[in-house]
Amino acid sequence: MQKQSSVASQKMGLWCTWIFAALTVIGWLGIAHFYAPFPADAGSDATKAWFTEEHRMGTIIGCTIFYIAAGLLTPGSIQFSIMLSKIEGRYPLWSITAGVCGIFISLIIFFNACAWIVCAYRVETSADVIQSWYDWSWFAFLLGWIYLAIEMIATAIVELMDTREVPMIPRWFTWLTFAGAASLITAAGPAFFKSGPFAYHGLFGFYVPMVVWGTYLVGTTWFMYQELSREAAAEARTSTVRGLASPMPG
Repeated sequence: MQKQSSVASQKMGLWCTWIFAALTVIGWLGIAHFYAPFPADAGSDATKAWFTEEHRMGTIIGCTIFYIAAGLLTPGSIQFSIMLSKIEGRYPLWSITAGVCGIFISLIIFFNACAWIVCAYRVETSADVIQSWYDWSWFAFLLGWIYLAIEMIATAIVELMDTREVPMIPRWFTWLTFAGAASLITAAGPAFFKSGPFAYHGLFGFYVPMVVWGTYLVGTTWFMYQELSREAAAEARTSTVRGLASPMPG
């Protein structure tokens, strides 16, 4: 019974990651309109109008949902670490690294959601101040790619240690995780470009890293969830065998 309760609790941890992903799509990308971020090169006056006139309440409501979602990424990241540590064993350096980086990302999201809300908070705020907050929020958000890359690399390193016939994470997904981690360096582009594909509204500056991140989170969670289901099934079989082997009372 205790083992079954533990598996159910761990599944709840993984569900937190899925709920985080869903709320991100609904709140940040959808309601806050960040599926099409306002361009970095549009100018401060246009940026102010976007936040204080066109999408003010959408930004406030959507980013509120986003920072709430960030809180759920914390237990999700811890559960990632737990699942990986089962493979890595004693002294699970890389498993802990993956979990800590996930928590760092949760904090990055929280502070950046707050920064985007600041941009929309006071209509009377000058355009240059709003532009500064907008720039800062994107730099703090996208330049955090290094923590995501380390998390993904640490995850993949542990996955390669899984030599079972049926590993927790399929090898093809592990190699995709390595490749995705390497591709995230394009998120460093916004520090150098205000326009084009490497700007914070561009294909390589924003969209590619977001797709990589989402695929890693949702996909890894799915495979970990299946692993927990296998653990529960194995425990149920073991309990049944023990029950059949127990002597009948006289």
